[in-house]
Amino acid sequence: MANVALDNIAATYSGANFNELFLEPIFRDSDLMQFRVIPNVKFKMNLYTADALSCIVKKYTTCGGAESGDFNVNDKVITAGRMRVAVSQCQDAFFGTYLEESFRNGVNVMNLEGTALMDTILQNVRNGISEDIIKLAWFGDTAEAGSNASCYDSTDGWWKLFIADAVIDARKVAIANSGAFATGDALVALRAMWAAAPSALQGVDSREKAFYVSRLVYDDYMTSLENLGNAEGFSQLVDGSMKLYFRGVEVIPMYIWDVATAQRLITDNVRIAYVAKQNLAVGTDTNDMEGEMKMFYDDLTEKVYVRAYFKLGLQFLHDSLVQIGY
Repeated sequence: MANVALDNIAATYSGANFNELFLEPIFRDSDLMQFRVIPNVKFKMNLYTADALSCIVKKYTTCGGAESGDFNVNDKVITAGRMRVAVSQCQDAFFGTYLEESFRNGVNVMNLEGTALMDTILQNVRNGISEDIIKLAWFGDTAEAGSNASCYDSTDGWWKLFIADAVIDARKVAIANSGAFATGDALVALRAMWAAAPSALQGVDSREKAFYVSRLVYDDYMTSLENLGNAEGFSQLVDGSMKLYFRGVEVIPMYIWDVATAQRLITDNVRIAYVAKQNLAVGTDTNDMEGEMKMFYDDLTEKVYVRAYFKLGLQFLHDSLVQIGY
């Protein structure tokens, strides 16, 4: 197995260097824990939903009147794909570089456990797991057959589930793809999404739902607010980060969607999902997918190995709490 970290250091080693590796930032679009997390999903789990009751309060006429109202219980299945992270590292990839200064001595020289390099590698693995999980959650597709199939075919994500649902897809809002997206289209799309959304979704507290949007939508909406001269009225500064709102509902940019649609060659690459957060279900067998890692050194291969295993499955509960556009 190839090293997870490679020596791409162009500078000739000439003694002391700054002793820190700078990791490339990853997308922090959303945290899966903000959605409904269903623990202990080993493979498949049946989820049950009950339809809301309506028109059950009527005037009294006589004893033994006919009952009204049916308590309908529906079921859905969440299937958790088996996930695996398997990477390894041999320290010979960094022979002759400044990193060799931090290696251990003697019989343990090849063992990177406890070194600064291995700490950095582990953090990079955690970051990679976090980013991959978000990509799978939204764009996983067990039928994916492209060049990046192995990155997406372990489970079905929310976008596939939304589009496969006839009720949700029938009321989708048409949004131009990136090649045809024009200035002002974001505000038009958000207004159309609002108008098309089911009343059940509109009735959810604004703090419990969000517009998840592609970067083009987010940037263009911000431009529209600036052009209207009222950007401050639709945004807040929260913990040092600006948050945009549309009619009281947060608009969250999903930069990772651009990566996923490009890797999967999806042409409908400008999207909006207006959803109640607790309507999106995450099935897993662990409470910390990013932290489920173990590291061990093998004297025979002279490598350090990192392994992680967990289950991941996605589902949504009610089609009345989802509005999509693409």
